Amino acid sequence: MQTLAKFRTVWLGLSVAALMAGVPAQFGGIALAGTVNIWSSPGVGSNNITGTNTSVVVAPSWAVPTNSNYEWISYGGTGCDAVGGNSCGAGPADPAATTITGTPTAIFYQTFTLATASIGNLDVWADDTAGVWLDNGTVASGNGSGGTLLDAPNGTLGSNCAASSIGCTAGNDAVIPLSLSAGTYTLVLDAYQLVGNTPFGVMYAGALTTSTGATPEPASYVLMGLGLAVLAVLTRRRKRFDED
Repeated sequence: MQTLAKFRTVWLGLSVAALMAGVPAQFGGIALAGTVNIWSSPGVGSNNITGTNTSVVVAPSWAVPTNSNYEWISYGGTGCDAVGGNSCGAGPADPAATTITGTPTAIFYQTFTLATASIGNLDVWADDTAGVWLDNGTVASGNGSGGTLLDAPNGTLGSNCAASSIGCTAGNDAVIPLSLSAGTYTLVLDAYQLVGNTPFGVMYAGALTTSTGATPEPASYVLMGLGLAVLAVLTRRRKRFDED
């Protein structure tokens, strides 16, 4: 009799474990493990000039990435042709100069998908400057058409690029907070070369993690309800067995 009772106790414990494993981790406000990274790197995302993003030779004045997961990119060799001291010459594919009210020199895209509501920050650098947009389900084609403006380009130039956000030097990046629901999005950077015959490129880095306190989906409620019903039946049967 005691052996059977112990067996049912173990069964009850296993049922609880199975219930906890079956319910999504965000139930009850616990954050799901997992991060969606949005990093500029060669071969990731695309652009409207060549389609393929590539690394560029970095100008000495440009901000240095804090880790190796992201870097300065462009649509071709638009960075330095050579670095000497604190200056460099323009790359062989240096774009024509433009203004922030006209057509961007180049547009960069990266599409990402969030399985759950997520929050985080996005840092963006650009030489000479850039506008940052976010599209939900569409891809912008210049000046972020169809998207939501996150940060505007800056036409006030310093000695190397925009004198403040969004620029290319350390401390002149745009730090953009994001709070997004589940879905597919496209990050769009309208990048501008405001001074001809100078290096050109963009860099961005972001990490979006699951929001705490996320509302459980209907399937979570169903699993919880079934689990509680099973536990109630097992508890009643065990109590009846003990009384016998």
